[in-house]
Amino acid sequence: MTFKDSFRHAAKHGLISVEACERWFAYRDNRNDTAHDYGADFAETTLKLLPTFIVDARELARVIVEGDDE
Repeated sequence: MTFKDSFRHAAKHGLISVEACERWFAYRDNRNDTAHDYGADFAETTLKLLPTFIVDARELARVIVEGDDE
């Protein structure tokens, strides 16, 4: 299963929201871009993603560790 497929399944089964799934796709795309782009624009884009990434990563960790009974 690919990275994006894993997050699609998580959203399909209610472990994360569809919006969070789309953000995870953006985080992955940004990560993949690091192999090709090291400029200031890339750094600015990455910095803008960090606040929501931290929130989403903590929530995903919570779901993994505790489960989500909702």
